[in-house]
This record gives sequence, C-alpha cells and structure tokens, in this order.
Amino acid sequence: MFSVGTISWALLLAGLTLLCATALAPAMQDRRAAEVQRNNLQATLDLLDQKIALQQEFMKAATKDPLLMERLAARQLNLNRPGEEVIVLDREARFRDHSISTLLAESLTPVTPQPVAALPWYFAALLQPGIRPLVVLGGCAALVLSFFLGVRYERS
Repeated sequence: MFSVGTISWALLLAGLTLLCATALAPAMQDRRAAEVQRNNLQATLDLLDQKIALQQEFMKAATKDPLLMERLAARQLNLNRPGEEVIVLDREARFRDHSISTLLAESLTPVTPQPVAALPWYFAALLQPGIRPLVVLGGCAALVLSFFLGVRYERS
C-alpha cells in the first residue's frame, strides 16, 4: 500500500517534528512567563497612573481650599479644634495610618492583570524532565531509521 520511500519520508517528517517540538517547548514557556510578567507590570502601571491622577487632582484642590488643608492636617496629626468633640466609632481606627498615601490607596480601583493562556498539553508534557529525553531519542531514532530505509532501498 505504501512504498518504502513514502515510509522513509514519513519517518523523516515525524522525527523532525518531534525534535522541533522539544526545541520549541522551552521557548514557548519562556514567552508565556514573559507575557505574565508584562501583564503584571501593566497592571502596576495602571495603578500608578490612577495614583498620579488622584494626587494631581488633590494638589489642585489642596492649594485652593484652606478648609481641606486644615482637615488634612488634623487627620494626619490627630489634632482637633478647640471645643470640638471626637466620637470614636471604630476603636482600631486610631491605630491606622492616616497619611495621604493611605487616603489615595483607599480611592484606587483595583486592577487585575490579564490572564495568559496555558501551554497546550503536548508542549507542557515536553517540559517534563523524564519525557523530553525520550522524545528526543524517538525523534533521532526516526531520523536514523528513515535514513537507513532510504539508503537500503534506493540501492536495491
């Protein structure tokens, strides 16, 4: 049904495919890790952009509104006006950080990094330490068998 030449070419193609797959799998894993890192850094950048925008908005308002500056100073230094009575609703609130960075952090909207697609199962399997040498050996064996089939039957 199949000639020896066809089988020889099929073995050659299969061997080359196996060897290429074992060479590409680590590169694909590295690319995936780089994508994950890029997405994480992009999410961090988005949060920093939000924080910068809030700080710029706050600075514009703080320089124009003396009441805001007074309230901010009172919040940071835990000071009260004379005759002012503070009602503590949350006992642990006294021990929290009352700085501007905390106020800004409370105003930020959470950003989640984009998920990265997983490697296909066959490339993930090639990354296993026990599987990879077997696949390389199988690919080399297919190349050698293809060569000997081609040489032997081309001579005869």
